[in-house]
Amino acid sequence: MSPSDHGRARSLRARTGVIRLFDAYADLLTARQRAFVRMYYHDDLSLGEIAARRRVTRQAVSDALRRSVAELQHLERRLGLAAARERAARSREETRALLTVLEGEVARLAARNGTNVDPLQRALGALRESL
Repeated sequence: MSPSDHGRARSLRARTGVIRLFDAYADLLTARQRAFVRMYYHDDLSLGEIAARRRVTRQAVSDALRRSVAELQHLERRLGLAAARERAARSREETRALLTVLEGEVARLAARNGTNVDPLQRALGALRESL
């Protein structure tokens, strides 16, 4: 991977991180902060485009974004909501994978022994839907 590829990957991770924090804490930002973050990180507008739309300077947009991201990071350090959401999503994925293995084993058991596993399959289906 070239240095520029590393830079792009790092930039993408940083951008994704801000979006993840925004998803968790957007309601705790001001309307102005939400608008700037949404335009820059979600809509992929440049500082100049945002400045023109909001009739402010590029520096004002840059400062607002810097303060907004700092606030999102502060909230995450204090509350940890985004990290908790990430852990929960990972846990759900791991549970789904284990459930798939279990469903396969139940199907093999039924095929091998002719055992009626309908109640077990319904229970597994209900568990999958709850995830």
